[in-house]
Formats: sequence, structure tokens, C-alpha cells
Amino acid sequence: MKHPLRLAALALLPALALAGPAPTDAPPHPGMIKVAFAISRHVNVMDIAGPWEVFADTSVKGVDGAEVAPYTLYTVSSDTRPLASAGGKQARLTLTPDYDFDHAPVPDIVVVPAQMGGPELEAWLKRIHARHITVMSVCTGAFELARAGLLDGKRATTHHWYFGNLTRDFPAVTLVKQVRYVQADPTTFTAGGLTSGVDLALHLVDQRFGRDVAQQTADFMEYLGTGWKTNAGISPLALPVTRQDWSGRLDGRTEVVLHQVTYGASPTFTFDIPSEHIADAPASLVGKGKEAQLSIALPGHAATFAGHMATDGKSVTGTFRRDGHSQALTLTQQRAAD
Repeated sequence: MKHPLRLAALALLPALALAGPAPTDAPPHPGMIKVAFAISRHVNVMDIAGPWEVFADTSVKGVDGAEVAPYTLYTVSSDTRPLASAGGKQARLTLTPDYDFDHAPVPDIVVVPAQMGGPELEAWLKRIHARHITVMSVCTGAFELARAGLLDGKRATTHHWYFGNLTRDFPAVTLVKQVRYVQADPTTFTAGGLTSGVDLALHLVDQRFGRDVAQQTADFMEYLGTGWKTNAGISPLALPVTRQDWSGRLDGRTEVVLHQVTYGASPTFTFDIPSEHIADAPASLVGKGKEAQLSIALPGHAATFAGHMATDGKSVTGTFRRDGHSQALTLTQQRAAD
């Protein structure tokens, strides 16, 4: 199709590094639009590969009528040491960033996949946003944009498993569900999970070069999804829900019950004290691993529970504090996840 031109576009990269964004009506030429993929440890491969392939496979007619590959692609990170992608317990893909944040060419588009992130990425995104450069996240890459303040007071989406986490961690962000992507402001976009990044990238191609070029790109990829045109997202019915109940007695006397409901990967907690007619008091969890602390919004009171998880994962022993008083409490799992 136009693969030799991609190599030519890469050869032009040094000369274009300081050129800045091309005007919308500029005649297309190889490598005119620089796309930086910002990555760090545990980056999701699909979040990179989907948009990468869209931009790499896009071609338009140049002024002489020949096919032109208008996008130049590169990776950027806090440094250029190889890093491992996400992969659970499976073998991970090793990626070597092309540039560090201080020496990367000024991009026209930044793609932010799901990843570990870090302060360097956060600072770079703030600088990029201040220059009104287009930024698109994929999946939980939206959390990186939110940490950098790019989504405060704006609409956004993410992978449906993490809706609750986004709402909990970033209350200033308005979550949008059942869409493939959301435009937060003129230069900031968020996509849902994984393949939603393909739809958002095609949407950006559509915006820049028109529907026919975007469709040609999708056809070349043999991509049959239509979300980039309809923006119809996944149904909430696809979200798995699991429930657990934990019960115990304060100082061995007063019964309490902790309810945990997990939507996808987003847990929510409520707390009951039946003898005090308290039911479904909201609770929030902080801490990781075996140590955990709950902040419990009891009516008229602020309460906490700090405990340590047993080795078998079926009980948590710690201290319940309310109104300056401390009481021993062990919560035992009564119903396993269903």
C-alpha cells in the first residue's frame, strides 16, 4: 500500500522535530503529523498497538496525487531503558522507548495507554497540555490524564471495569458510560478499554482527513468495528458484579456487617450496625495488600477500622474507632464472591 513511504517518513523525523503542528489545510506530506506514544512500566500492549496501527496504516493523496503516509510514530518515556509491558503472570513484551521526555520531538498528538505512570509522565503531560497539543488516552490511561489535572471539571471515560475507581479517585471528573470515546475539550480525548483506542484513533483520522480516508484505513486493517462512527460503547450488563459479606462483633458483643460489592474491578463498601439501626453506611477503603483501613460515614459520626488480613484471606483483625473510643473487631467472611 504505502509501506516504503513510512520509511521515508521516519527519515524526515529530525527535520520535522521542531516544525510544530501542521495547519489543518496544509497539503499532506510524509510524516507531517508526529504521534508520540507515552509509555512506562506495565503498559498495555493493545492500547499501543491499536492506535499505532491506525496511524501507521493511514494514507492520503499528496499534492502530486501519490499516496502519502502523513503520520510519524515514536515512543517516549522517562528514560530510554527497556521496559516490560503488562502481562500478568505471562511473558511480557519488552519495549525500548525512542526518546525520553526531555529530548523527544514536539508531538502533534500524544497517545497515553494504560500503564504504571509516574511523576515524570504527569509533569510532561501538563507541559504538553499547556501547549494545546492533542492528547488521547486509552483504557485506564485516563487516570494518567486525571492525575495531571487534564480532566478536572470535564467529561471522560475509561475501561468499564474501572468506572468506580475513576469516580472514587477523581471526583472532579464527570464519568461518561456506554461510549467508545469522549472529547473533554478541544485537544483532550479519552477512550474506553483496549480496542476503543482503535475507534478513537480512527475518529481523529476522520476529523483530520475525512470519513473516506478513515474508512480506507479501517478496511486496510480489516477492522469491522463501527464505534468510531457511532460511538456506541459496551452495555453495562457486560459488567461482572461480585458480592462478599463480612461480619463480626465489637468487643465480642455488638454485631456489625461489612458489605463489599465489586463492579468489574471497582469495589464499593457499606457498613451495618443492626442494633443501632444503621444500614448501608458508605465506607471507603485505603491501603494495599494485607493491611487495610476503612473510613466509615456513620450517621453523625466519623469511624474507622484498621486491620490486618489473615493468611487465608477469610478474616481481618484490627481496631474499630468511633468518637475517640477504640474497640477490637475481627471481620470474618460470611459469603464468598459470587
